[in-house]
Amino acid sequence: MDAELLEASLALVDTPDARLDSRFSALLLERHPAVRPVAGDHAAHQAKLLRSAVISAVDHLDDPVWLTETLGEAHSRRHGTRAAPDMCGAVTECMVAAMAEIGGDQWTPEMTDAWLEALDAVAGLMLARHEDGTASPRSR
Repeated sequence: MDAELLEASLALVDTPDARLDSRFSALLLERHPAVRPVAGDHAAHQAKLLRSAVISAVDHLDDPVWLTETLGEAHSRRHGTRAAPDMCGAVTECMVAAMAEIGGDQWTPEMTDAWLEALDAVAGLMLARHEDGTASPRSR
């Protein structure tokens, strides 16, 4: 993964006005209405939690054990069950789409590819954590 590209692109879209949170949440509910019963009135709060997780993941890209243990445990505490692969895909799709919209002309296809790779890897680590009940990352 290209940590420098992820950091630079995150700095481009992570604005103080929380546009990323609100746009991600709106896209998720618009494109995947089945999440409405799960997210309910807490979609904005969950978007803030996801943003925080994304920032933490970028800060720890070189530490798969931290990613697996911390993000997997955080997901387990919030949801009590393992992550659904299709939900992870929906979250990745909508987060990257929100980033691309906010980044505008400065957002590049390389940024999209880097974020798809990073978020898919994080989702894979979280899914692996729940599938086998351990904190060891699986090779992809």
